[in-house]
Amino acid sequence: MQNNRLPQGQGRNGGIVQRTETHSYQGPIPRPQDFAEYERVLPGAADRILKMAENQATHRQGMERRALSGDIVKSMMGTVLAYITFSGSMYGAVYLLLHDKPIPSLAAFITALGAAFGPKIYVDFIQPKNLEQKRGPQALDA
Repeated sequence: MQNNRLPQGQGRNGGIVQRTETHSYQGPIPRPQDFAEYERVLPGAADRILKMAENQATHRQGMERRALSGDIVKSMMGTVLAYITFSGSMYGAVYLLLHDKPIPSLAAFITALGAAFGPKIYVDFIQPKNLEQKRGPQALDA
């Protein structure tokens, strides 16, 4: 098998050196050296690239601001609707109890308690179990 031999003169004292370089860059704008090349090839390109990155950052920040505002509104609406449901159910329970209807009054009272304490029970007890099931057993060890 002649193919497995080193080139002539590279026995025990000689060797082959192979060097590989890999450069990687990730980001919204190029490296400074690349900026100079863009500007050299197309005058004004560096400014256009910077404006594009600035516009993208402004857009992303606007989207995050809207998402945060939406979350706040959603949270407040949930609280307001829970209070309305609680108040209405309590009013209904008292009204039915005063008009000699104890069973429907009990149902309205249970509805009021569910509106008041249901979300808290869900967040504290049910939701964490669902998250653990989605993550799997390896997330518990970390």
